[in-house]
Amino acid sequence: MEDFRFKVNLRGMIEILSDHLYSSPDVYIRELLQNAVDAVTGLKKWNEQTGKESIYEGNVTLEIEENKSLIFSDNGQGLTEDEIHQFLAIIGESSKRDIAHGMVEEDYIGRFGIGLLSCFMVADGITMLTKSCKQPNAPVLQWCGKPDGTYTIEHVEEEQFLEESGTKVILHAKAGMEQYFTRECLEKLVIHYGMLLHIPITIRQDGESKQINPTYLPWEEHTANGQELMIFGQMMFGEQFFDCIPFQFEEGGISGVIYIVNYSRLPSAKTEHKIYLKNMLLTEKGDNLIPDWAVFTRCLVNVMSLRPTASREGFYVDEDLAKARERIEDVICNYIIELAQKEPNRFHQFFSIHNLTLRSIALRSEKLFETLIDYLEFETTRGILTGYDLKNGGEDLIYAPTEEKYKQLSQLFFARDKLLINVTYVYSLELLECLGELYEINVCAVEEWEIEDLMRDLSPEDADTGFEFLENANQILKKYDCQAELKYFAPYHQPTFYLIDENTLFQRQIAASREQASSMFFNMLDAFATEYSNKMAATLFFNYNSPVVKKIVQLEETELQKIIVEILYVQALQVGGFALHNNEMSLLNRNILALIERGIS
Repeated sequence: MEDFRFKVNLRGMIEILSDHLYSSPDVYIRELLQNAVDAVTGLKKWNEQTGKESIYEGNVTLEIEENKSLIFSDNGQGLTEDEIHQFLAIIGESSKRDIAHGMVEEDYIGRFGIGLLSCFMVADGITMLTKSCKQPNAPVLQWCGKPDGTYTIEHVEEEQFLEESGTKVILHAKAGMEQYFTRECLEKLVIHYGMLLHIPITIRQDGESKQINPTYLPWEEHTANGQELMIFGQMMFGEQFFDCIPFQFEEGGISGVIYIVNYSRLPSAKTEHKIYLKNMLLTEKGDNLIPDWAVFTRCLVNVMSLRPTASREGFYVDEDLAKARERIEDVICNYIIELAQKEPNRFHQFFSIHNLTLRSIALRSEKLFETLIDYLEFETTRGILTGYDLKNGGEDLIYAPTEEKYKQLSQLFFARDKLLINVTYVYSLELLECLGELYEINVCAVEEWEIEDLMRDLSPEDADTGFEFLENANQILKKYDCQAELKYFAPYHQPTFYLIDENTLFQRQIAASREQASSMFFNMLDAFATEYSNKMAATLFFNYNSPVVKKIVQLEETELQKIIVEILYVQALQVGGFALHNNEMSLLNRNILALIERGIS
């Protein structure tokens, strides 16, 4: 059986690179920088292996002819002729690869051996001059590659290459790509991708030179202080920050700075970061490395050992990436805890800026929830209480499920010093339920029997006194689908309390909608009303502790009693936060007018 070799269509390969693998032609500068840095690293390792004493310092240079060409040079290890054939002619081969074991040495950035091909996105051809450090008196080789898959190699004069070893890549702009060969664009791309590289990068044009990068990482310097890091963050991200958190993990070689933004951000916001692999920008997305809940941060992270994807615009999702993410999550959580404990004033400032976001993101991570819950606030009948207060209060966490219910019940619960929680604010119910689950505390919606437990039955004597009034009140309220009861409850200045079940509440909402509805929806709402009409239950409790109610009970004139009962009914609806129907508003106005007329007469 005969074996056949795969053939790669280079022009098709370039289309794949430009249309699918790389996000834009910008990355050709990243690939050139990456190859140059790896070449410098290779020469340092070669000098170590050969015992050559050297004060060698790597450098990278870009020489620009505006809108026309670029000469990209490094003084690294260079390539031999055999290496050119091996690494530039075989797609997927890499000069950084341990051929015997198929592994890429960790000192190198590149892995896949396709980086130089990205230059075909901006140029019709690639010319490379290279001189290897591995051969005494090595010749200068010129390699010319074309997008049709052909290339040539020839020896050229030594004068064209003044370094002891290294590589020059010469590119001429193809039609439509001239913008990638301007000083402004190249300087921007070098800063974008190579700002943190330790090797100096110089741009030359018209006889003038300028070094682009500072060649140091401030958070790795023992002398670096918070102010220096804040200035560095402003330079890198173009904004001022609330605070910064430098970090270094020896395991995985991860270091950087987490910056806390100085303004509120929505929980769903997408945050741009700067993630570097061996000091080369990999991505501005924090996917799978920065916790997705950390929307109040902008992170500058440099990693040494995580595996990049083929496009080098992200990391492989693996156990190492998960561990790195967990460590960064720990850093942010520990910062919040320490800020709360050591700098309470700054913590409250931080919390006030990011309150809504923190309430939301607390639900995304158990670790973050445990960090934040002690400080998150809830409105209750005992004032504003924190999660710490609730979890250590030693009682069930009873909540009112709606704003109307809370308004209805708050005075009753407050008067009896009973805890009732308002969960109608954003994320309050979810946070409360999570608190209960984590700390094994009963969390439940308030039930009618709990409300009625706040009231006491009348004494036999007072029940006899109020019997006739109660019968009359029931007759008056019947037309409003409501029954009357006499009870003792606090506060004494609240004469009535209107209690309605969910079915009756829904019925009121249907009735209010029918008043506003067009004929198209009237019949549909009528059908809903019919379905729920036999399931209604509303009660108006009269407070026999109230002087107002005692006076009404003693009234002998039934018509006056009717007027006041109806006024108190409407007042109870208003106190409970219920929208009044048209007939109820008319009822209130009519009865007030009746009282005025009685007074005048």
